Amino acid sequence: MKCPKCHTQLLKEDINVSTDVAFCQKCSNVFKLSDLVSNHVIEENFDLSNPPKGTWLKESVDSIVIGATTRSSMALFVIPFMFVWSGFSLGGIYGTQITSGKFDLASSLFGIPFLLGSIIFWSLGLMLVFGKTELTLTKQGGRIFTGLGLFGISKNFTWNEVNSIQEDYSYGKRSTQTQLSITGTRRLVFGVFLNAARRYFIMNAFRYYRSKLA
Repeated sequence: MKCPKCHTQLLKEDINVSTDVAFCQKCSNVFKLSDLVSNHVIEENFDLSNPPKGTWLKESVDSIVIGATTRSSMALFVIPFMFVWSGFSLGGIYGTQITSGKFDLASSLFGIPFLLGSIIFWSLGLMLVFGKTELTLTKQGGRIFTGLGLFGISKNFTWNEVNSIQEDYSYGKRSTQTQLSITGTRRLVFGVFLNAARRYFIMNAFRYYRSKLA
């Protein structure tokens, strides 16, 4: 068991199960033992051999890939909205210039925020249809990938940087989103696009293979 703050291996004499307290001699961190243990425990009902719909597990000689699609029914609302948004905003600003063959600098500059908004929203729409989240684990550590095909965002980590994985929340001005976070010497957040069943599978599969690889 390691300290969640400095990731140093804890000594047996510094772990008191009866009082639910653990102490790290290196950084003097005192914390609840139950909080640390709960983030390592594989859920009782978890079945590694029965991944839910939209998830996959691939084992090879030197790596394990745990993945899930980010496909969601929200795409039924987002995609039509984007057609309307892009059609009216970009069509009205840039389409008229193209059909008339006349460039209008003021209108073009005015349309830049709408163009950037369309790019962001279309990226979201495509993620809700074709996107995926994958964790590739090796004996050295792993890589988190979120994106479309080969294009996306990757975050790499070593096992020495990892203390636990759990669900937590991202608080926005208008909504709260559930996500996964790998914590340790730094915090890696991912899985915002995943539904509850897919997050559950990835979290517990990660805990299982971490115990085998780390």
